[in-house]
Amino acid sequence: MTSLAIDPFEDWNPHAKQIEVMESTARNVVMNCGRRGGKTNVGARKFFDNILADIESGKGLPYKPPKNRKKIKKPKARLEYWCVAPDYNMSEIQQEELSLVIPEDMIEDWNASGNFIWLKGYVLIRFKSADNPKKLVGRGLDGVWLDEASKMKPETWSGYLAYALADKGGWTIWTTTPEGINWFAEDIVLKGQFIDAGLEEDRYENDPEWRNFYWTSIDNPIPELQKNIKRMIETYPERYVKREIYAKFNVFHGQVYEEFDRNVHLVDIEPIDLEKRLFQVTYPDGTVREVMFKRYIGGLDHGWNDPAVLLVIGCTDEDYYIIEESYASQVNVLVVDNSGNLEDCLVKRYKELHEKYPMNEIWADPSEPEDIATYRRYKLPVISADNAIGPGIRHVGSLYKVKEDTKRPNLYISRSLRNTIKETENYRYKDNKDGGSKEEPEDKDNHTQDSKRYALYNDYHRQRKAREREERLRKGKGGLHI
Repeated sequence: MTSLAIDPFEDWNPHAKQIEVMESTARNVVMNCGRRGGKTNVGARKFFDNILADIESGKGLPYKPPKNRKKIKKPKARLEYWCVAPDYNMSEIQQEELSLVIPEDMIEDWNASGNFIWLKGYVLIRFKSADNPKKLVGRGLDGVWLDEASKMKPETWSGYLAYALADKGGWTIWTTTPEGINWFAEDIVLKGQFIDAGLEEDRYENDPEWRNFYWTSIDNPIPELQKNIKRMIETYPERYVKREIYAKFNVFHGQVYEEFDRNVHLVDIEPIDLEKRLFQVTYPDGTVREVMFKRYIGGLDHGWNDPAVLLVIGCTDEDYYIIEESYASQVNVLVVDNSGNLEDCLVKRYKELHEKYPMNEIWADPSEPEDIATYRRYKLPVISADNAIGPGIRHVGSLYKVKEDTKRPNLYISRSLRNTIKETENYRYKDNKDGGSKEEPEDKDNHTQDSKRYALYNDYHRQRKAREREERLRKGKGGLHI
């Protein structure tokens, strides 16, 4: 808190988590919270408290004010701050919260239609929409409050706001409920200290300039609110409760593979004898088994700006283990030197994987037949896949499903494959205008997912046909002995 005589918080009754936020002196304060947990409420107060601290410290001085500010449409402010929301409708919430905090005698001009506030002393607060990040261009900023940041595009921060703050060493306030393991989780939350919100503890950077705060809806003690939250927990689907109430990153509304669970499907895989295809697998419950794969298959998705992906999958009689991933952007399919030797390219990378894990087939996106021909010319067993999206997703989902009889799924992922894991959790269906989900996946977070589907769906049909053929042969041979 500042030591200014103004106390805009005297009628505010914060809960314990909100008090911790107000006491923080970190330059970047990140709040990941459940719905109705009071994050926007405290975000407005922390934002304004930081402004008061800047004013008290004399930041922006010396300052030469314009002779007649009212005649100048856009005078240069002594201090300038932005409140950014996913769209202007949501920015109205920020304005409402700030209207409860900023004392009237500090306000020189509040223009709601113009989306700005002038405070006395030439301090400017602007309200901005992040729906088009390219419009977030301006002079240096002293501070920014991003509300519902998880809903914004990554370039909102990395392409614009981060640079606008750099000149003045500006501070940030972040308030949001998670929307899966997206850029906000990986580029912002992981900068700070560990919070038990569904991200891996060893990935946090512990940067002292970033301070993470995490709380659930249950931490807001308002009695009437708690009644509503209890009702939601009892009646809503579990994955909705985990995200909206408990603010977990690793669940997602509209998730394609909602059967996927890190605590069920992630395993540690270590080779014992590669020639024999023998591996040691440690399962989430601590069980350790030796698994010998009968064969390997691959799934291949082409790409340039989007990543090109090759997944290597080990197969037993019934189970599949995704054990390796090649995930690269802007790498050429084929590059050879003047002597005809392979330089770094996808062909070389994939051949190295094929040497380590000799794949029977590599099922590929059929949209690039020339690339498929190139891979085959270099002795890679690449085959054009049946790109059946709906049936393919259903089949992969059935492999993730925990079976009643065995209490196990038929598909596992190596814990080391971060791109595959992240995209599996973030791969979701498109939203309808009414807020529901279409039976059509979004065209993002799908590169490993397409590769996985090509391999597993097409292998299923090939193995089924092989079994049918064997059955016909068996019956035919049996007929000869009659």
